[in-house]
Order: sequence, then structure tokens, then C-alpha cells
Amino acid sequence: MKNIINSTLPFVIIGLFIAFMKNFRNHSKPEINISKSNLEINSDTIDSAIDFGYKTLWFAVKTNNKKRIAEIFKLKNTKECNWKVGIAESYNNFIYITPQIGDWTLVRGMALLDKGDKENTNFIKDKIIVLSKEFGEAQFFGSERVVEYQTWMKAVNGKIIRAYSYIGESGENLIVEGEPTEFEKKYNLVNTFSEEAKDEKYFEREDLFFPDEDFVMKVAENWSVNPQELTERTDIKNELGIIGNK
Repeated sequence: MKNIINSTLPFVIIGLFIAFMKNFRNHSKPEINISKSNLEINSDTIDSAIDFGYKTLWFAVKTNNKKRIAEIFKLKNTKECNWKVGIAESYNNFIYITPQIGDWTLVRGMALLDKGDKENTNFIKDKIIVLSKEFGEAQFFGSERVVEYQTWMKAVNGKIIRAYSYIGESGENLIVEGEPTEFEKKYNLVNTFSEEAKDEKYFEREDLFFPDEDFVMKVAENWSVNPQELTERTDIKNELGIIGNK
């Protein structure tokens, strides 16, 4: 019975995470009131980038081919859209593909994960594999304060080389795959799947590192783009992004 509980616990936890994301996403919205008319009328004026990153999730793709990204995500009713409307509506049922940021394009939207827990994990993996096959590299990041969910994944040329997810509330990892990247090696990240973790004293180690939402931003910054520092960048293209829904 204990083995059954241990094997199903990660899926229960991530299921709770998705529920929390749906229940709390209104609390995460920026103070921008976007209506259908704004989406139709006020979204086609090029504007400046808007920071985001906390209590949300996004993909990073090494390309500027926004139309092809929209096709891969099977977005419907797509149109060009600026930052203000795109980011605000991505907290609702829309998915926003940003203007190019350096070598990268970000895909932001709460609607990206709207299935069951296992299906969502498979969806993320499948998408970064497909995206990296076509564009060379793709990544995924997410954080949520209620259950202290932190995650990052990377795929290169169609293969997942790193995937890590941790739920602080339960003290459980959901995924630990691949070798830590150079930046991660600076920290002794908790790994509840490790042999060491079978000993209760493992969690008393002073050198053990438990990631938080700021650490997710640091990983994103070292891998591609820190979305919390977009307003400080000077390499963002003066163009519109694309918005659509699933």
C-alpha cells in the first residue's frame, strides 16, 4: 500500500497544482482591464515589453518564426497583438507569442496546461521535443506560490536533456531527469528520488538547496531569457507578437 501511495503522490500533487493555477490565476493578473473590444481594436499598436514570470508558466523557443510556433501549438483565431493586450489576455484563455527577444521567442498562457496532471507533463515534454527538433532548442518554465511549485525543462535537437520539478508544500520532486546544467551545478538541488533521500537525515543537510520562484528566473536567465527583466533589455524587436486560443 505504501508503494502505491508513493507512486501516485506526484500525480496528485501536480493535479492540485493545476487546480490552484486555475483558481488563483485571477489574483495573478496585472491591473489591466482588457475587453473583447480592446483585443480587437487596441492590440495592433506596437508597444514596449512587459515583465512577467512569477506565478505563471511559459515556453522559450530559439526562433523568431512566430507563425510556425502558433501552428505547432495549434492555435486558433490568431492575430497580431502587442505586449499590453497579449500579456493581459494570456492570464485568461489566450496564448501569447511574444516579439523576438534576442535569439528567443516566448510562449505565455495559462491555457497551455488545461488537462489532467499526467497529460500536462506529457504535453510539455512533447512540445519542447517537437519545437527543439525544428528550431534547435526549446525550454519550459513555471512557478506557483500556493503549493511552491517550481519547474524548468530543456530539449535540444529533439531530446530532453534536463527536466526538474519540485513542490515545496509537500517536499516532493515531480521530475528529475538528465544531468544538471552548468548553472545548476553551483547548487545542491534537492532530489527526493535519489538514494540519499531514502535516509531521513538527507533533508537535514545544510548544503541542500530548495528552489524558489526567484531561482526559476535565474535558470531562465542562464538558459535563455529572464521574463522578469524584459523592460531592461535593448534587444527586443520593435514588432507585434501573435495571440490565439486553443
